Amino acid sequence: MNARGLVVVLLLVLVVSEPASAHTPIQGIGNFYNGLLHPVLVPAHVLLLLAFGLFLGQQGPKKTQPAFAVFAFATIAGLVAAWFSIGGETEVLVLGLSAVVGLLVAISPQVALVWCGALALLAGFFLGIDSAQSELVGKAKLASLFGSGVAIYLLVLYPIALADHFNSKVWQRIGIRVVGSWVAASSLLVLALTLSAKP
Repeated sequence: MNARGLVVVLLLVLVVSEPASAHTPIQGIGNFYNGLLHPVLVPAHVLLLLAFGLFLGQQGPKKTQPAFAVFAFATIAGLVAAWFSIGGETEVLVLGLSAVVGLLVAISPQVALVWCGALALLAGFFLGIDSAQSELVGKAKLASLFGSGVAIYLLVLYPIALADHFNSKVWQRIGIRVVGSWVAASSLLVLALTLSAKP
């Protein structure tokens, strides 16, 4: 294909494509599965789940277990708030918290249990309340939020286990800290793009 043909194809793709939105359901897969995929398809959720999971894994099991319980209850509270459509656009808060927690992972401090609980409370609530998909109502919205809750719980366990497993040797801890710095940088980039797109 020559350059002119490539330009024509690219222009046609731009004209035909629809605007993308991370908070709209995927057609044809069911409401529960839409909710299950929602945290994976929203970049802000992926960043916060990764950052928060790595942070908890760095803190050790004695702090991780109670903080995870707080996270679970806060997520349920956020999902209930999303069910009643309380709150508005919270993606900016999710991205800001992702950047802060990513920086904490990069710094790797041992934080008091009360601060672990506070971060768990914020992370769980923000993820839960930002999980509503605007086009869904009634039972469809309930199934979607239930799927999002299941996915949030399962997805946060992987980075917790990863950080806990790689917490024994210095060079492994450095790798986790590097990932935390990448998450912080990515969160700030997505936050800047989100804020620049708003009128």
